[in-house]
Amino acid sequence: MKKLILAAALALSLSGCAALGALMTGSPATVASHTTLDEQGAISVELAYKAARTALEIAVDSGVLKGEQAARAAALDKQAFAAVTGVRAAYRAGNASNYGVALAEARAAVTAMLSALR
Repeated sequence: MKKLILAAALALSLSGCAALGALMTGSPATVASHTTLDEQGAISVELAYKAARTALEIAVDSGVLKGEQAARAAALDKQAFAAVTGVRAAYRAGNASNYGVALAEARAAVTAMLSALR
């Protein structure tokens, strides 16, 4: 009886390995390539945000943006920062669908920040 239970447990544990293998799609090189591209996307959004924020700060400090325009720029900066934070969180979580959406939102938010300079 013990041998039968051991054989059943062994078969069940090996079937779990097959399911795990099905979850791993693509070669290690493909996975690494996607990871690198994701990382580069996150870095590019970070750098674009930092450049836009610096440009807005200079515009406010120099008096180019005043009053309501400066307040609008601050609101756009806050939205862009939240979007970039969303990209960071999605990247750390490894959630591909949320990551793609977060990247698109962050790019749009940074573009909106830059439009405040016109």
